[in-house]
Amino acid sequence: MINFGRLLDLNFWFALRPSAIGNQTVIILAIGFAIFLVLAIVCGILAKAKKQNPPLVKLFRKLKKMFSTMAVLGFIVLFFSYEQIYLLGSRFWFLLWFIGLIVWVVFISLYAVGKMPKEKDELEKKQKYLKYLA
Repeated sequence: MINFGRLLDLNFWFALRPSAIGNQTVIILAIGFAIFLVLAIVCGILAKAKKQNPPLVKLFRKLKKMFSTMAVLGFIVLFFSYEQIYLLGSRFWFLLWFIGLIVWVVFISLYAVGKMPKEKDELEKKQKYLKYLA
């Protein structure tokens, strides 16, 4: 059974020489980071397919950048943790990775909710204006 009480213990997160992570944990994290890579590829394909909608392309590119960066960083942190490398294999890197992911998702969400509709409206106005010029 998982002991969630350890997650609130600072010694668990900031031990410079943590105990080895289990094989199950490595597999679960590797699958999660691989899913991020697949999502990055899917966002890249969707960005190329939706060329007629630049705000949506911009959103997909932001998502692609986030997914690919976080997948690579996740695999690096997982490697150092698996190899039990001093300081670089500490658990707080996973915590920093997770906080970085949350911050990045917030910024992308703010773009999708705030700026993207405005950009879409401006694009539609510009297309209407150019339609009458041609």
